[in-house]
Amino acid sequence: MNDKVTTQETARCLGILQRLTVPIVAAGLADLLGLAGSRETKRRHVRAIIKRLRDKGVMVVAVGISGYFITEDTTIWKDYLKGRQITAKRIIGETHRRKKMIADSKGQGLLFREPKIKIGF
Repeated sequence: MNDKVTTQETARCLGILQRLTVPIVAAGLADLLGLAGSRETKRRHVRAIIKRLRDKGVMVVAVGISGYFITEDTTIWKDYLKGRQITAKRIIGETHRRKKMIADSKGQGLLFREPKIKIGF
């Protein structure tokens, strides 16, 4: 996969997003941009283009399954960034918990080992 985002792709994507009045999903944006490759390749390339736009200061918001749109409303942008931070912290916390459970020799083993209590009749 070619991870390099061209200036031309970035400019074309910006133009498309500025003209739209509703959010657009990554697959639709990839089609409009004429990107080639598998569905996942196109999706990743669109994400890279969106990242480049954001790095340049364009307030591109992603709304779940609805897709991407540009906002001029700083309140919407700040709320979006705050939501991304919360999601990132949750993912990092979950990853940390999973790693700890794997590293912990007692972890899941406690659920499946034989009890030490012997009942004699």
